[in-house]
Amino acid sequence: MKMKSTWILVFLFVFGCGPSDEQKASEAFNQGVDYFAKGEYDKAITKSTEAIRMNPDFADAYCLRSNAYLAKGEFDMAIADCNEAIRLDPKEPLTYFNRGSAYINKRDFDKAIADYSESIRLDPKKAVVHFSRGVAYFNKGEFDKAIADYSEAIRLDPKIAVTHYNRGLAYFNKGEFDKAIADYSEAIRLHPLDPHLTLIYHNRGLAFKIKGEQAKADADFKKAKELGYTPD
Repeated sequence: MKMKSTWILVFLFVFGCGPSDEQKASEAFNQGVDYFAKGEYDKAITKSTEAIRMNPDFADAYCLRSNAYLAKGEFDMAIADCNEAIRLDPKEPLTYFNRGSAYINKRDFDKAIADYSESIRLDPKKAVVHFSRGVAYFNKGEFDKAIADYSEAIRLDPKIAVTHYNRGLAYFNKGEFDKAIADYSEAIRLHPLDPHLTLIYHNRGLAFKIKGEQAKADADFKKAKELGYTPD
């Protein structure tokens, strides 16, 4: 899962007849933002690099370039840019989120949790950061902490189906099958066209089967198969 975000700043300075380096850097940065929004990540990297060359202290340009590297799956490059952005601006929550996302893709869950926690400390109202830390905790087998983060993400943004599904997985792993079923059902209700529905129906079927509700389990297994589910 690739989490993409960006930050836009526009600097307006006028010196004499021509644009300053800060203006040129800002123009290159904004062009990079546009390229990133269109999914043209190589061009976004080129433009953010131009902005950094003209203004080496431009923290947001490093942050933008880290986003583009993340989108390309170049996680070490993203981490390097985040490190520099944090050095320049240690109070920007987005940069810690970006670096945490790079670490989680490298399966370095402890470092991801540390960065997500700092992002949350700086700005506790971003559901996606709580969700992401929940993913890291889940992968460490710390299901109670995962559930706590997913629950906070749901409180902040209750209409994201995948958060309910992920919390359902955590409940399932704790053996709390009624709660897992409730979360799987809510995920289906919120996003009936979700491409992951085959897996959700299958997993809800497993929970019903464990509870001894075979008819409901069979119905879910049938629905999963109709939607194209195939066992690994």
